[in-house]
Amino acid sequence: HSFFNYGISYLRRGHWDEHYHLSLELFNLAAKCALMNAEHDSVKTLTEQIMRNAKCFGDKFEAISVTITLLNWSGNVFAAVALIYSSLSTLKEALPSVTPFIIDQYLGNMRAQLAVLSDDTLLSYPAMLNPSNSKFLAVELLAKLYTSLTVIHERDAMPIIPLKIIEISLTCGMSPHSPSAFAQYGNYLALIRYEFEEGYRYVKLAL
Repeated sequence: HSFFNYGISYLRRGHWDEHYHLSLELFNLAAKCALMNAEHDSVKTLTEQIMRNAKCFGDKFEAISVTITLLNWSGNVFAAVALIYSSLSTLKEALPSVTPFIIDQYLGNMRAQLAVLSDDTLLSYPAMLNPSNSKFLAVELLAKLYTSLTVIHERDAMPIIPLKIIEISLTCGMSPHSPSAFAQYGNYLALIRYEFEEGYRYVKLAL
């Protein structure tokens, strides 16, 4: 952390205008290091600067991600969930109000999409290449949301999250979170819907 603070100390007034990308990188790296060192006040100071000066949502994303992690680690999980939901709304990827009908609708759409894809096709599916793409950022947030909802035992939206990640993966390419989403989908089919054969297929595919 002190290494990046040393670099930040050399930035002159107006550095966010004159050396924007360097400033963004230094502050993001310093915030991540402060998080790992449990320097919570430093994390807040650094991420606030980023949020105030970043030019677009994509540039704010690492600070948002660090803030979500800090909120989770400090026991403020409900605030983390609220931040994730608002960020998903900014990306136009908000989740619907979850009802049994909505879950069945999502499941039906997912079955239709996956029915025409063999295991070999899914295993050789292209990766999502652009980490700054809004869909990639949405997947990152959805994965964090699943973890946070697990902690606070808010399970209503949880069946939708892996379906949403898989839907984005099939449209835009696989991400590092796609295997977990397939495993969660398979578990849901097997343990909740008692569709053991289909559930086993997607868990095995995830592995």
